Amino acid sequence: MIIRASPSNPIDMHNTQTYEDDGEIDLRQLVSTLWQQKGLIAGIGVLGAALGVGGSLLSTKYVTEGLLLTPSVSATDYKRYESVLSSGARLEEFLRLAAQTDSNDGQRLQKLADKPTGLQEAIKPEFALTDKDQKAFGIKADGDAQNALVGLRIRYADKDPSNGTPLALLAEYVRDSLIKIDLAGATLTNCNTHATRAQELRNQQIQNEFTINQEEKRIAGLREIIARHPNAGTAESRQIVSLGNGTERFLSPVAQLVAAEIHVADLKLTEAQRERDRTASELKRKYYCDAEAALRQPVSGRKLLGELQNIQTSAFQSHDRATDIVEQTWNELELERERWHNTYLTGMRFVAPPEGTEVRERKPGRALGIALGGLLGATLAVFGVLVRAWWSNTADETSTKP
Repeated sequence: MIIRASPSNPIDMHNTQTYEDDGEIDLRQLVSTLWQQKGLIAGIGVLGAALGVGGSLLSTKYVTEGLLLTPSVSATDYKRYESVLSSGARLEEFLRLAAQTDSNDGQRLQKLADKPTGLQEAIKPEFALTDKDQKAFGIKADGDAQNALVGLRIRYADKDPSNGTPLALLAEYVRDSLIKIDLAGATLTNCNTHATRAQELRNQQIQNEFTINQEEKRIAGLREIIARHPNAGTAESRQIVSLGNGTERFLSPVAQLVAAEIHVADLKLTEAQRERDRTASELKRKYYCDAEAALRQPVSGRKLLGELQNIQTSAFQSHDRATDIVEQTWNELELERERWHNTYLTGMRFVAPPEGTEVRERKPGRALGIALGGLLGATLAVFGVLVRAWWSNTADETSTKP
């Protein structure tokens, strides 16, 4: 509505000015202002898009990833591995022992060791079934099946192409760590077990020897009694004698002699079996304790597996391999070492070879970077133009006030 002045309706200029400053927004004026500055807005939008492309290019990483199969353990047992695998100092020690500190791949992995969470991001457990898998397959797995570790997801990313070779070295670090962790537990446990077992068997052997000696003296005494009393052995065959509470002495001397000789024979059989067990325990104690001592030295996991053959040969050098129990113990340790070899050197492998699978990854992508950069640049330009127009109008109004 347009208000016109008339003699009967004079216009109060003060009130009119107040009406115009009511805070209403004139959209035509805003559009006009933006249109006048369209070149500036477009230029800033293009600059934002260029920055978005630059940010996308700067975020480019060359990524290699693979699933390394490992011995199957539960999620709880995996905690034994996690603290070691995520240790930068442990990775540095591995690179030093493998003479890879100054190699290109070694220097790349050194960067992971220097980052606080570098190894945790590069090595992650892969369990049998995740919640996502169960939903996708429409199944419900129990805790054991769901929490079983099937492998480790190993990922290496760098700004420069690497052809995937650092991933192979990182997998070797994982293998080396698992060998040392598992063998350290096995050798220490068996060293202590067989050291204690050998001592227990020796004590039992001493007691057994004393019992045999006592029984042999008893046999000699019974023979003297029979020699002095020849008719003592002709007791009534239909006699019933309780053998409880030491009443076996009321049996005829001949019956007691036979029982004592049978007892001695049984004790000697037990002694022979116990001696076999003690020999086996002594050999295993020597082998496992020497292996545990070797593991405490700065040595790689692969080298330690190879050294176990020499440790076993040294432990058996003072024993005749032709003896049945010695041969049996040797074969048991040989089979165990072969199982370790198959588990860690043959069984631990990538599901698919990672060589040649390096991919280029950008976050955000180039198209998304252009769109986000252009939109953000144009938005900031519009805001800046409106703020400048408002500031100019405010300054003009302030300068025209009386």
